[in-house]
Amino acid sequence: MNNNVVFTPDQAVENLNIQFSTKAQLGRPVDPNSKRQQRLASAPGKKTGRPINPNSARQQRLKEMEAKRQNGELKRGRPVNPNSKRQIALREAAAKLVAEGSVK
Repeated sequence: MNNNVVFTPDQAVENLNIQFSTKAQLGRPVDPNSKRQQRLASAPGKKTGRPINPNSARQQRLKEMEAKRQNGELKRGRPVNPNSKRQIALREAAAKLVAEGSVK
């Protein structure tokens, strides 16, 4: 004898009178009257969270990097060693291509 009940969601929904919205409600509901929500609504666009210490070592480093970026002094990536075997081979290959191109 089989005691398993087959659940069909359509029957359950009809019995509960549930209305569905096209927009999904994700997460837990927000209480618009909570202190936090009122504080957030009073200053829209204001960042919340941990304040930034402008005198910290990281902030000083970021400020220096931004200044270098503005001046064009900030170099990106690993510096090239012009005396490496690979760079010498690349220069020779480029010179060879230029020489062949000018001959034709």
